Amino acid sequence: MRALLLAVGSRGDVQPFLALAVGLRAAGHRPLLAAPRRFAPLAAARGVEFAGLDDALLALQDTVRGQGVRAAVTAARPLQPMLRRLLADQAALAAHPADLVVHHPKALGGPSLAEKLGVPAVAGLLLPLYLPTSAFPSPIFPVRVPRLLNRATWRVASAVEAPHRGTVRRWRAEALGLPARSRPMSELVAAGDVLHAWSPHLLPAPAGWPASARPTGFWTLPGDDRPPPEPLARFLDGGDPPVYVGFGSSFSGDPEALTRTVLEGVRLAGRRAVLATGWGALRRAAGGDDVLVVEEAPHEWLFPRVAAVVHHGGVGTVAAALRAGVPQVIRPFLGDQPFWARHLHRLGIAPAPLTGRLSPTRLAAAIESAAALAPAARALGERVAAEDGVAAAVARITA
Repeated sequence: MRALLLAVGSRGDVQPFLALAVGLRAAGHRPLLAAPRRFAPLAAARGVEFAGLDDALLALQDTVRGQGVRAAVTAARPLQPMLRRLLADQAALAAHPADLVVHHPKALGGPSLAEKLGVPAVAGLLLPLYLPTSAFPSPIFPVRVPRLLNRATWRVASAVEAPHRGTVRRWRAEALGLPARSRPMSELVAAGDVLHAWSPHLLPAPAGWPASARPTGFWTLPGDDRPPPEPLARFLDGGDPPVYVGFGSSFSGDPEALTRTVLEGVRLAGRRAVLATGWGALRRAAGGDDVLVVEEAPHEWLFPRVAAVVHHGGVGTVAAALRAGVPQVIRPFLGDQPFWARHLHRLGIAPAPLTGRLSPTRLAAAIESAAALAPAARALGERVAAEDGVAAAVARITA
């Protein structure tokens, strides 16, 4: 089987699709991963065939790294030209024969590309987006609502996509030769096949979802045998397990202030720390013997060696910390992050989310309270680590 896997976004969006490609390849199939060009080395390292897509959106994020939210909003104004270039690269994928398309909805073009190729489209979702339920609200709905309104919140996914529909319609007609009119992504996904790539131990399928929508488990890459960076290994060997603090691709209005708060908070808690600056929420600062500052760190290797993971609540980091079996402290910023922060707290593996103004004392108290949650985190981690979400997804795709 020839599978075209289409992923757009940050590494947290792309890496699960790479894991699926590795699983398909191991099962004797021929996957082609299409993703932003900067991820070509990741695919090459795993022996996966790769097609590069325009990565201007990621380059834009790089240019405003560490400059705060206002700079990010200002730089994002020329979004439509970047989207047109991204879709143009997707149109070129129609030259590659395929038996199905597995797509991340952020790419926008997956269902149209499958239509052009005459093959099924399967949505690969890293969080619930398009199948409504009254059991919980849409993870991307920006405010909390009474349970009675949960189902209504699922309309937000269609609203997020709406500003780009005109661009997609013109692309369908001009680049793919298809009728310009098409149903919204929310309708296309709900009417087709979907793979939910998270652990049922984290969030089981609610009543009312079809059996085909049951979550497969996280799509995780096989272990990497490369040694960790030597300074990181040396730091870990130099004392008690530290806490990890990193906010991924989130942006902070005042990175310097947040960095000061984090450093003071972990020290008030009496902990050493690995501080990952990421894409702009934190700034590189003088560490000291008790703090190691890095740009990023290998989560799969590092997290089992820390006492707790302090992060933004992105589902990729949630997954890595779950598998490691360590408690999590969540400072959510936007999107689905508050949803996961509240949910992990309900599961008993994270303190209450650190919403609102973050102070050193609040952070220190959360880190200290996380210690009592370690047994529950370890027990849940063992169940999650026993899953093979990639194998489950491959079985569904090839059934």
